[in-house]
Amino acid sequence: MKELSVPAVYVRKDGTQTQVNATPGRTLFRAENQYGVTVRTESRDFLVAASELPDEPERGDAIVYAGNRYEVLAPNGEPVWRWSGSYRWTRRIHTKEIGGT
Repeated sequence: MKELSVPAVYVRKDGTQTQVNATPGRTLFRAENQYGVTVRTESRDFLVAASELPDEPERGDAIVYAGNRYEVLAPNGEPVWRWSGSYRWTRRIHTKEIGGT
């Protein structure tokens, strides 16, 4: 994974910034609305080593990458991050692009 990572900045809600190596990805979420219609939402994900980001990501944090800002969040009440891989070394953080830096 390290070979595919790119430099990014993780920004906590309080403004604290941490340089991280992140691997961009995506997740497709599906949920039914009140009318039974399936709604699809795609998130931009960033895979970050837990050792680089020891505290859990929280809704409202952000990742700055390639001149864009991505807010940490997930649709439909889903958790904003999950473990990636079986050894819990990497966090998959769900985000949405919210504009330039």
